[in-house]
Amino acid sequence: MALHWMAGGLLVVALASVARAETVAWQIATAGSGQRHVSSNGVRQYSPHGDVLVQEHLRRRDGALVWSKSLSLSDGFVVSAPVRRERRLDGFGLVIHRRGNRNAHGWNWFARDADGEFRGRGGVGRLAVFVRREPGVEELETIEFLEDVTLRYSEDVRRPPGAYSHEVVIRKGSVLDFTAGPMCSAARP
Repeated sequence: MALHWMAGGLLVVALASVARAETVAWQIATAGSGQRHVSSNGVRQYSPHGDVLVQEHLRRRDGALVWSKSLSLSDGFVVSAPVRRERRLDGFGLVIHRRGNRNAHGWNWFARDADGEFRGRGGVGRLAVFVRREPGVEELETIEFLEDVTLRYSEDVRRPPGAYSHEVVIRKGSVLDFTAGPMCSAARP
């Protein structure tokens, strides 16, 4: 949007920056013993540069940075992705955390299926993934959910493999925009 006004006989044109907003919709349900109980539903319009929490997650031996980029949902649940530079982004994890529960796990892997599309394990959950490209590297930026995608979370890692306590369903049309914060392209001095 451009703002026009006169100042000292000169026409001044100022470009106002409009913050871009994205939307994510979800449902959180407890799961177990063959039963499923919905505990919350939500829709959040968010600013990628104001609402996405960015933290340095790991410093690899080669000096490249890995960032954890997270967005809060409801009931203490947070969805995040580790973001790093790679020669080619062939897969990535979406992680479900719950504030206050350190003995939990929610790792959900997605692999490249076709150029620009990724699928969850077993071919379930189709995503469009957009990357930032520099010579010889790619970096995860934005994820668009092409269908409802169920992310699993276990509140106790001592449960048997494959067991989970919650399902976080991210709805079709939702966008996780992880362009916020410093990009992984620069290693710290």
